[in-house]
Amino acid sequence: MSTPKFFCACFALLLVMLTASCAPIKTLDVWKEETYAKPLKKVLVIVLTQEKSVREQFENVLANQLSDRGVEVIRGYKVLPGLATKPDRETVVAKVRELGVDSVLVARSISKQEITNHQYGGVILGGSAVYTGGSWYGYSYGYTYDKQYDTDYFTISTKLYDVGTEKPVWSYIAQIRVSGARQGAVNVFVPAIIEQLEGSELVNTKQP
Repeated sequence: MSTPKFFCACFALLLVMLTASCAPIKTLDVWKEETYAKPLKKVLVIVLTQEKSVREQFENVLANQLSDRGVEVIRGYKVLPGLATKPDRETVVAKVRELGVDSVLVARSISKQEITNHQYGGVILGGSAVYTGGSWYGYSYGYTYDKQYDTDYFTISTKLYDVGTEKPVWSYIAQIRVSGARQGAVNVFVPAIIEQLEGSELVNTKQP
């Protein structure tokens, strides 16, 4: 291989590696019960978080995506508004029986890592000049700047429970990078959940 082609190949490989390392979502594990083959029909979606706005958006976006694929969805915040990170099991079971759903999809954060990033800038110059004794006398000053911003890495567990057996039949664990508003991260992460459900043949692909 000639030298220019070699460097082009290396550069292309570097771009692929950088893109992968900067991806906002990293799949850690996908599991499905081998004997389970029922597609979603009527599901209760529950997102466990202490942030009310994040929960509502997460459940709304997830419900819309599933509805587009023919699934009947009930948003958890509308029927179980008091849930936090540790819901009362009996309360949830009673509501599930009342609603007559076939399955329950639960998403929650199982770990969080916060990393502070630093972005260093160059020298910022400033100054002044005065006229004294027939000549100009000036002075200047400068300083470097350091911007820092936090990036959160959440590990999210999404599990599907079959109401008949009350056991999990599918799970998806992923790490998501959040460097801005969490609401924006929800819009990125939900399609990943749907993609995994499609890959596990639990929902149909979206109809054009």
